This record gives sequence, C-alpha cells and structure tokens, in this order.
Amino acid sequence: MQRRFFIIGCQRSGTTLTRLILEAHPEIYCFDEIKGYAVLQKTMAEDPSWTGLTGFKIPRWTEQLSRDVLSDDGLEGVCPRFYNGEKILFLCRDVRDTIASMLKLKAGESNWCELWVPRIIQGKLDHDETYRDRYSAELELIEDSKNRLIGLAALYWKYKTESLFLYRDSGFPVLAVSYEQLVSDPRPVLDLICAHLEIPFHENLLRHTEFQHAELFENGFTLGNTDPARPIQRESVGQWPHFLSQEDIDLVGRVCGDLPQRVAAAFP
Repeated sequence: MQRRFFIIGCQRSGTTLTRLILEAHPEIYCFDEIKGYAVLQKTMAEDPSWTGLTGFKIPRWTEQLSRDVLSDDGLEGVCPRFYNGEKILFLCRDVRDTIASMLKLKAGESNWCELWVPRIIQGKLDHDETYRDRYSAELELIEDSKNRLIGLAALYWKYKTESLFLYRDSGFPVLAVSYEQLVSDPRPVLDLICAHLEIPFHENLLRHTEFQHAELFENGFTLGNTDPARPIQRESVGQWPHFLSQEDIDLVGRVCGDLPQRVAAAFP
C-alpha cells in the first residue's frame, strides 16, 4: 500500500492552501476533494507507479476517521473505514474568520454557509443518534438566537474542530496546524509539517505558485475558489469584523465555549 497522510479540518480553514503548498514538494502528491473521496471509496484507482507520499484533503470527513463507516450529506454514497494510523495534518483557523470565509464564498445564488451548513447539520441530527444529545445546549442557544445561520456555522466549526482532541486522546499521529501562523510566517510551520511527515524540507514549498496543480476547474481555480497562482499571504486574517456583528460574535462565543482557547494552546 502506498504511504498516505490526511489533510483535515473544518472547511474554510486552509486545507486547500495546505494541499497546494505540499504538492509542490517532489516527494508528495496530493488529492483534492474532486478525486480524493472517490479513491478512498475505491471507485477510482491511485497511480500504482507513484512511490512517494500521497496526501488526501478530506475536510468533509474530518470528524469521522475513527468510525467504521464514513458519510456526508454533500457526497454520494458511504465509505468503509480506511484510516490505519497514518499521519494527520489538522488545520485550525479562528472560528470567526472561518465563518466569515463561509459567508464570503459564493455557491450559486447563495453562499457556502447558507447552502451547506444547515443541510449537513440536519443530516447529523437525522442520522447520528448521539449528535442531538451531545450538542443539545448549543442547539437550544441557536434556536433562541436572532441569527440561526451564524449559530449553526459556529456549531459546524465546533464539532469538526473538537475531533482534533479526540484523535490526540486516541493516540493518532496528528499535528495541529495554525492557519494564521501558516500564512503569516510559513517557513517554521512548513518545517514542522515536514518533520511530522518525516520528509526533508524543500524550498519548492515556498514557491507553490510556480508549479502545476491537479484538480483545477476551467477557470484555473480549485474547489472552494482558491487561486493556485496566489502566493501565501495573510490578507485573509482578521476579516471577520466585515461580516459579523457584535451580536453574532457573542453567539459564536456562547456556542463554542472554551474550544478556541483550547485550540490556541494545541499548536507546537
């Protein structure tokens, strides 16, 4: 079996950027979501000639690696458990900026947050017997709030991000990666990532815009509308005041509790 690793984390937390950066490394090939889920579901084959590391960016299954069957309301079919102790890169981003990015990303006439967050959480409520009990207090807060969508987005970030600690407690080889640190000062973060994956650092990682990338649409962008020609930059840090009111921020804080502080303490 080929050597694998997984890139996970709540959507809009930097998983795509991480994929683009890492596949500039000569020892790495990364699948994005267009093909990665299908390969893991065994409806698409990997290249048998590749002998390096293969990365899979799979944010939809972020919280499900330890389950016997994985599924998501945005994907066709289910997937038997495939995780077997491989290295994990867990992307974490400020919940406020994550929600702002969900709101900013267009999805047809709507935005990503409106299109996917209520649908996926409703799927959890319909199909996961433990979900409603586990998040009953948060769901009550959200239903009593004036901006249900923001509350649901905060809960979406919460249940995805909590799995970082579940994996750590289970002894999985998981590295918490700060999106803010990655875009502000990439070299130290990339050094840590390479050490975690047990490969040498390569200067190509700082020049991912100069290389060809797979799984792009006709406009040259990735799924999620990321431009692979855009260099690493910190412009997307701290955008939340343009999208969220103080009332929204208060609701996010109540839904997420101390999880943002726990995440901040989890980085190397």
